[in-house]
Amino acid sequence: MLRPHLKANDFLVAESAAMRAVILAVDEHARGEAPVLICGEHGTGRELVARVLHQRGPRGRGTFIAVRPTFEDVPVPAAAAARERGEDSTCERARRALRAAAGGTLLVKDVSDLSAASQRTLRRAIRDRDRAAAAGAGAPSPGERERERDAAEIFDVQLVATADLDLERAVDASIVSRELYELFRPRRIEVPPLRDRADDLPALFERWIKHYAAEIGRAMPTVSRRAVARLAEYPWPGNVAELKSIARRLVVRVARARIEAGDVDEVLPIVATRVPLEDLAFEEMVKSKLAGLLARIDGYPVHDLYDKVLERVERPLFDLVLAHTGGNQLKAAEILGLNRNTLRKKLADLGVPTRRRAGREDRALDGE
Repeated sequence: MLRPHLKANDFLVAESAAMRAVILAVDEHARGEAPVLICGEHGTGRELVARVLHQRGPRGRGTFIAVRPTFEDVPVPAAAAARERGEDSTCERARRALRAAAGGTLLVKDVSDLSAASQRTLRRAIRDRDRAAAAGAGAPSPGERERERDAAEIFDVQLVATADLDLERAVDASIVSRELYELFRPRRIEVPPLRDRADDLPALFERWIKHYAAEIGRAMPTVSRRAVARLAEYPWPGNVAELKSIARRLVVRVARARIEAGDVDEVLPIVATRVPLEDLAFEEMVKSKLAGLLARIDGYPVHDLYDKVLERVERPLFDLVLAHTGGNQLKAAEILGLNRNTLRKKLADLGVPTRRRAGREDRALDGE
């Protein structure tokens, strides 16, 4: 989360196509005051996007309040006043949050974790505000306006919620009210994971390096191309939040004026590259194997890698196809798209054992 004195716009990088789409959606929804849903993996910067939406909209000069699903982090003055009145229910905490954000934006984090009572409170707040706006458009009489105020508390606030990518499943499982979800769904913004916005990584990293260097009063170190390449190879399971942590550690650890690839290697976690084969595309599987091979032969003289790789691929392929055809080379050649004589030669060169089809005498001996 950004500190209060920082400007969200300064940290929103959108050089990738995926993030440019996010910016377009932010600008579109910032013009209105209807509830907005921001979805994405944890650490992708969903709160940052919410803050930018607030700053770019008509409520930009109003209060921005971010609360967790329990609403226990409502600003202290409002919470203290409520405790004096003996109010401690989740619903009342939700109403306190709505009041505290009056004239501005209330961000509710991880909407899937809201209690059913809090969901009803938010749903009612959105609908009452919509009804009040519709009634206002019809210029009701002073008496009607007074009756509306008595009937419901109208909260002058734009609601924004964050959620992970399984929100629809939470709705189907009745964890999240479908009625509440439908109020947010038309204005949904998808924040991509860092691995899907590689073009943003160098600029993001540079901004956080600059920020943390300024915080400890040192000159901003430069970053070598090889160091950036190391960062680009990492899958970033923790997204931008993890990138920030790595940037901070490097600023603290590296006293030199330049961050090198070795410095990055020292702080990046070691990620296992083993992935279930069924989850890999064939090309990715081959690439993964070849990467390991090249790492093992580094420093050794090798001059026939192409032939060795083809041999390693052809042998299991021929084994499997022949097993599939019951040793019938004619059918195997047809499946492989090879001439039968070509297949025979390859099998001989590779030393692949072939299974001769059983003749009548063989079947007789087998008792068939």
